This record gives sequence, structure tokens and C-alpha cells, in this order.
Amino acid sequence: MASLTETSLLSDLLAEPRPSTWATLRQAAETSLQAQAFPTSREEDWKYTDLKALRDTSFRPGKLEDANISEYILPEARGTRLVFVNGHFAPHLSNTSALAPGVRMLTLACASEAAAGLGSLARPETSDPFANLNHARFTDGAYLFVPKNVRVEAPLHVLFVSQQKGSDATYSLPRVHVVLERGAQAQLVEEYLGQGHYFTNAVVEVHLHEGATLSHERVQRESKEAFHITSLAARVDRNARYVCRTLSLGARLSRQTPKVRMAEEGAELELNGLALLDQDQVADTHSLIDHTVPHCSSRQLHKTIVDGQSRGIFNGKIFVHPGAQQTDAQQQARSLLLSESARVDAKPELEIFADDVKCAHGAAIGQLDPEELFYLQSRGLNLKTARNLLTYGFAAELLAAIPVPSLRRQLRRAVMARTNASDLEALA
Repeated sequence: MASLTETSLLSDLLAEPRPSTWATLRQAAETSLQAQAFPTSREEDWKYTDLKALRDTSFRPGKLEDANISEYILPEARGTRLVFVNGHFAPHLSNTSALAPGVRMLTLACASEAAAGLGSLARPETSDPFANLNHARFTDGAYLFVPKNVRVEAPLHVLFVSQQKGSDATYSLPRVHVVLERGAQAQLVEEYLGQGHYFTNAVVEVHLHEGATLSHERVQRESKEAFHITSLAARVDRNARYVCRTLSLGARLSRQTPKVRMAEEGAELELNGLALLDQDQVADTHSLIDHTVPHCSSRQLHKTIVDGQSRGIFNGKIFVHPGAQQTDAQQQARSLLLSESARVDAKPELEIFADDVKCAHGAAIGQLDPEELFYLQSRGLNLKTARNLLTYGFAAELLAAIPVPSLRRQLRRAVMARTNASDLEALA
């Protein structure tokens, strides 16, 4: 077995079956990979993220294993759930019996209609070797399709579980392809979790056609020994609305790279995130909101809570193309430091090439307010409880907006456990 930088890992993946319908995508990714070295901190996009631990780890392909997902089953999605274990479809854990007529929720291996569109948004490119690795070597994933003017009431739940068996670290290459036709509406929960030492390298594509609406919850609660890298490419067409929330709670090292293209007039976007870190965790978010046409709006709020010796990184860019007049784009990055050893690097960016726009961005990094702590203590709370209450309150804004009640309760409890906010359990 060899590290990610050596050819033997790629050879292991080459042994996996590769459907001929994706040969063009795979070959383009292979060509890009051949010219790409392992990213280092000398590159601007990886300046604050040390990948040495990932580079020095040996991985082997994960196998389909049994997994206990009982505590993660969403009651609202009992009949709209796809589960993958170590990158392989787990039919005994999945249930799609409650899908509305015309709605498709399939594995990519079974969804021939997805072949033409796969890779059309997350194209192979020279700037992202991990996405290229997924393009070239993935074997399966989830295909979600909602036909025009269909409103899906139940959330669509796609769950990726990783299980390390034995002493060797494993890897998986999840893939998600989502298409909502004109006027369609849906809720999607994309979730990653696991046990042990492993590497998850995922690619997600989302295409919202005219007037479609998608609420997309992305939950990363991997093992604290895991590495997690995910690329998201989305296209929002005329008068469509995309609401995407990413919550990063787990993994030793995680990186999210959402790229959203506002492709037609009237497109709307909310792209929010929360990273809750402690010990020596690292969470990196590099986002791009690409305003290509006039009369589109975007809102981005990214929050980071860091404790111990953890590190949060946020680099968010809003790009307004020439001619994209009447763009309304707002971006905020807010970070809370709970220890003197924790660190956050925030770099919000605006590049504007149109003269009739309403755009703003900002970043704030600080500690708990001593006056607020004093006020809570004056009302009878001890210092620890006051700190936990304020920390939970910092995160609660994003949690409260999650539209799936059972998921909202799960994540509230998870955040409470991390902030030691047991006195707040009644809120969940």
C-alpha cells in the first residue's frame, strides 16, 4: 500500500469497475492528474492548510461493511433514504419506498440517464487535484432527480458511512448528482459520518432549473481521526432559489470548496456554514459565488468556533462579471475563539467588474464578550454555564434555520455536547 502521492493508490482504484459511459469524464480527469503535484502550503489556495498527515498516510479501498445507522435515521425520511458504506451502496440500509411519482433516487451505477450530465458542472480542472481524483476513480454515488413542478414533501436523505476494519486506513470516493427541473421543490440532507481512520473525498453537483427551489443541508460529522474533502459545484438558473448550509463538526482535517454559479437572471442563493472545532482539528472553507448575469442575489454567512489548538480557515470570493448589473451580494465571516491556542484565518474577497451593484463583505474574529459574561453571572449563572450559553447562542442562528425537525434536534444536541451546554437540553 502506498500514500496518496504514489501511483500504487491510483492503481488500486483502477482495479475498480469504471462504466464506459463515463469514459470521457475519467480520461479528462486522468489527464489533469498527470500534471498535478500534491498541494502544499506554498500554493495560495492551500496556504493555511497542512496536508502532511494526509500525504503520509497509507490507504486501501473500503469495502461494504455492516453499519448501525439507527440513531441517524430521520423519521421524516424513512422512505426517502440512500445509504452508502465505504463508498458502496448498502441496499439493506436504504429505503426509497415513499418517493413521489416521477422522483428518482438511485445509485449512479443504476441511473443511466445521469451519464450525460455527470461532470458538466464539476468539470476536471487543473486547480483541484482531489476533485480530479474523484472524477477519475469513483465507482458509485447518488442520483437525485425531481421532475418539473413537483414538490417533494419528505426530505431526501443521502448518508455516507465510513467504517475502518483492521489496522489499515481506508478511503471512499462519494458522488452526488442532483437535478431539479423547472418549478420543482425539494429538501436534501447530505450527511457524512464514520468510525476509525479513513479518507472521504467527495464531489457533489447540483443543477436547479428555472424556478426550482432546493434546501440543502450538508452535515459532516466524521470520526476525529478522519480526513474529509468535498467539492460542490452548483448552477442556479432563472428565478431558482438555492439554500445551502454546511455544518462541519468532525474530522481531523476537513475542507469544503463550494462553487455556485448564478447562471440566469433572478437566481437567489443562501450559502451558509458553521465549523465547530476543538483539540487539533482543522476545517478549511474555500468558496466561490460566481455572478455571471444581472439581477441575482446572494447571501453568505460563515461561522467558526475554535477551541483547544484547532484552526479554522475561511476564504470566500464573490465574483461579479462585467454586465452583471443589479447584483446584490452580501458576505459575512464571524469567528469565536475559545482558547489562546486556537486560530482562525479569514479572507473574504470581492471582485466586481460591474458599476451598478450592491455588494458588501466583512470578517470579525473575537472572544466571548466579558460584559455579556458578567451580565449572565449577575443573573445567577456560574461562569462555565454562562460561557456555554453564549457559545451555543453563537451557533444557534444557523441551527434554527434547518427545516427538518429531527435533524435540527440532532444537531442541536451535538453542538450542546461539544459546548458542554447540558443546561440547555430543554431547547432541543
